[in-house]
Amino acid sequence: MHWHPDPTSRRLHASLKWDTYPETELPLWVADLDCAPPPCVASVIQRSLDHGVFGYGHEPRSFRDAWVAHLATRHDWEIDPDWIVPVAGVVPAMRLALLAHPDIREVVVPNLAYPYFHAIPEQAGLITHRVELTQTPDGLLPVTGALESALNQPRGPSALLWCNPHNPGGAMYSHTWLTRALERARDTQTLVISDEIWADLGLNGKPHVPIGQLAEPDQPTITLMAATKTFNVAGFPCAVAIIPESDTRHRFERILHAMPHVTPLAYQITEAVLREGWSWHAALIEALIANRDRVHSWASEHPELTVSTGDASFLAWIERSDSSQTLPTGQNRLADVFVRGGVRLSDGRPFGDPEACRLNFGCHPTTLHKALDRMHQVLETHH
Repeated sequence: MHWHPDPTSRRLHASLKWDTYPETELPLWVADLDCAPPPCVASVIQRSLDHGVFGYGHEPRSFRDAWVAHLATRHDWEIDPDWIVPVAGVVPAMRLALLAHPDIREVVVPNLAYPYFHAIPEQAGLITHRVELTQTPDGLLPVTGALESALNQPRGPSALLWCNPHNPGGAMYSHTWLTRALERARDTQTLVISDEIWADLGLNGKPHVPIGQLAEPDQPTITLMAATKTFNVAGFPCAVAIIPESDTRHRFERILHAMPHVTPLAYQITEAVLREGWSWHAALIEALIANRDRVHSWASEHPELTVSTGDASFLAWIERSDSSQTLPTGQNRLADVFVRGGVRLSDGRPFGDPEACRLNFGCHPTTLHKALDRMHQVLETHH
């Protein structure tokens, strides 16, 4: 694995990360890595070009086998291959899961959370109940009693839309916490939908616990996973919904009619990285740890900020510390402060905190160094 030697050249290829904002801004926002994926991806694409026919396709049986082997090997989760439903992306799967259950009118979501956790229920006209999170050394975690309180609020069929590992903040939920959440969901007859796209990006050696692994087979759970984030192949949308309970699975399968399907190339690329991408992955984790440590070092120089990276992901969540008296608020949000310094981070508003921001350290160390230096300089002007 190597960082792209000239990441600014990504502007030549309609990159969302690099091409959305002015060239004067270093983009450390959307969760996109500045590196090529494992070499097996190029091999798959070349074989497809050599074949030269790009018609309709279907799911290869070997694709499902690759996921079964991956979950058993990496996450100690033995699943029935029939539990797998392929879908073109984790975010679409979140929305499809709710569409498949039109009786659900209320949804419990974390706050703070990746913006789609708020946007999807809102677009569907659903009532949301938010589980407030607070920043801890392990990432953003629920306030004591907040989950139980939120799950008790719906008056009819409801869903728990969760994120594990969490985005933002990188928290990996423990076996104990997930078991308790499942028990409360069962008691309140709540469908559990868990976005676990960050499952293979742990940086501290802490094991990921899939929520579906802990549920009883008859409890309705939908565990959503993908290799696209881990191996930087988001341009080939492919995810899996792992649904052990048959009625929930059949509902999900029915709603997929007339919806976008996974393309043959996306199937092949996902299977290839799950089987052949792990030496590349080991190098990526090592590089991300080095960048993460650089962010922590920078944060130690800025006690006016609280910076969390948690256990998984290549994203840092940045808030003002309780003792901060120097940073502007209101119209001068933290993300705006850094934009004026020439660094584009993800604004915290869509996540649920307009005064915070999210930094993507999945980039070339030189890019990260330049960005942190610019951020340091702009913070110094407020002292």
